[in-house]
This record gives sequence, C-alpha cells and structure tokens, in this order.
Amino acid sequence: MGAVHKAILLCSIMLLMPHAHAVQIEPEQWQGKIEVQGGYSILVEEYTQTWCQRCAEIDPDLGIVAEEHANRIAMVSYHKDDGVDAFGPEAAQHRLERLKIQHGDPAGYPSFVVNNGELREDVVSWPDVQSDILKAESNQRHFTNLMVTVESNESHLTVKAIPAHSSSDDNDTQYTIMFVQHKKAVGEAFENPGESHRDRVLVGLAEFPMKGPQIAIGTTIDAPMVASYPTNGLEEWSVIVIHEYTSSALQNRSTMNSQPLGVVQISMQSSVLDDTGELPLMLPIMIFLAVGMLGLVSLNYEEKVREEE
Repeated sequence: MGAVHKAILLCSIMLLMPHAHAVQIEPEQWQGKIEVQGGYSILVEEYTQTWCQRCAEIDPDLGIVAEEHANRIAMVSYHKDDGVDAFGPEAAQHRLERLKIQHGDPAGYPSFVVNNGELREDVVSWPDVQSDILKAESNQRHFTNLMVTVESNESHLTVKAIPAHSSSDDNDTQYTIMFVQHKKAVGEAFENPGESHRDRVLVGLAEFPMKGPQIAIGTTIDAPMVASYPTNGLEEWSVIVIHEYTSSALQNRSTMNSQPLGVVQISMQSSVLDDTGELPLMLPIMIFLAVGMLGLVSLNYEEKVREEE
C-alpha cells in the first residue's frame, strides 16, 4: 500500500473513532444525569472576542469541527474582558492569566492553544492547529482515567470528578471543572459582526489543587471535587474536566512538559452538523493537511527502513 493510501486510511480511521471518552446528548434526550469514564481527549483553547469579525466568521465552523472530532477534542473559548466584548466572564480572565505564563498575549484574534502547546495566532494558523491536534493524539501514551458525573435539577448543574483508580497524584497538579455555555446571546448594545450568539463560552470554573486552596469562579464548590453552576439561562452546555498542572507549576515548566494529564468533556447541545451532508468550510483543509502530514510520516519511515537495509 502506497504512502498516500496509508495516509488516507489513517485519516479516515481518525475521523471515525468511536465516542469513547466524550458524550454529546441532544437536549430532548437529556435524562438529568450521566456518568462518563475517560481522559484522553485533547484540550483546544481559543482566544476570541464578540467584536472580532474573523472570530464571528469562524465560530460556526469551529462548532462543526468540534462535533466532527467527537471524543478527540474538548474545545473552549475565552472572551477577554476588554470593555468591548459582550461577555468577558471572570472565569475566562482566570484561564487567560494562566495561559499568559507560558504564551504571553496573542497578537490577534482568534488564536488557539492545543494541549498547552504553541500559541497559534489568527485564522491563517488553523492548519497549524490541526497539525497540533494530530501530533498531540499521536504522542499521547498515558492519561489520567477520570470518572465524571453530571447531574442537573431545576436550579443547578452539578459535576463530580474523581480519578477512576487510585494513583500517586503529583502535588503540582489540580483538577479543573469548566462550565461552558453554547449559543450564548450577544446583547444588542454590543458590536456584533456575526450571528446573534457565540458558542463554547467559558462561564464558570472550579479548581481543586492537590495542595493548596480551592478556587471557585462563577460556581459553587459543594464538596471536594464537586462543583455546581446555576442553570438559569443555560439551555445548552458542556462540562470539561481537566487534570493539569497548577499555574505555579507552569512557571517552572516549558510547553514541552506541561500538557494536560487527562481531559473529559460531556455536552448537552443540539447537533450543528448539516443533515444535507455539506462539508464545513474548513474540513477539506483539515483532511488535506492530515493526509499530507501522515503521508510524509509514512514516506520518511520507509526511507529510513531502506537506509537501514
């Protein structure tokens, strides 16, 4: 089998991976409680603003990309509080300060960081983002196996996260629970070059470090490793649970050795995929990049084998 054919086959397998460590539930199918075990998803963090035209244009496509990737990625957007953005939640400012430790501030929007790797700036960097996702998947050998329970009632969405098996956790790590809102409306008083809402907006979080004080921003900590968020106005949501290094630990680490240790996402949202089967704007680019990269890897491997022979 030729290198390109191998690449196409590998790309097809990756796009058809089963939904093992993440769940997306249609709103009408939500029964009020779910439990998921896993941890191998790749975290994709986006810097964005509601006033940014490029961000508005790409936002619907990112929703399609996130759903197409299924269990492979957990995507979340951070809106900086610059006095102009319609959201600017405190939880997002907290995560942006964390990213600043190793990445500084982005020069443009939207920008992306995959698994705490290199900062990719602006829309033109998306092929690099996709390459980072594929590399992160291929390099991931171990992950923290997490048991995540999500339950809702009339007033709150509650998340409990614990390691599925006992382990000697590093004191430099923490468990982070993120609450993400889908289809969050942009107020009419704000500049808005896009649709009437934005997706994947971080609205609250809780941090549970193995050593040190717990932090709740926009959320309530109900017990160790248990946090809740009010459901008022929260029609569609995602929960992302991350085992990661603390902010203080990141100061002594490079992006090469500070990737998340485990990531799980659970979503209750309507599908954004087009039933007509039309490909999203960026999907052909993504597939082309994956085929090319995997083809080159295969070619390099074959050349190395021939040299050794």
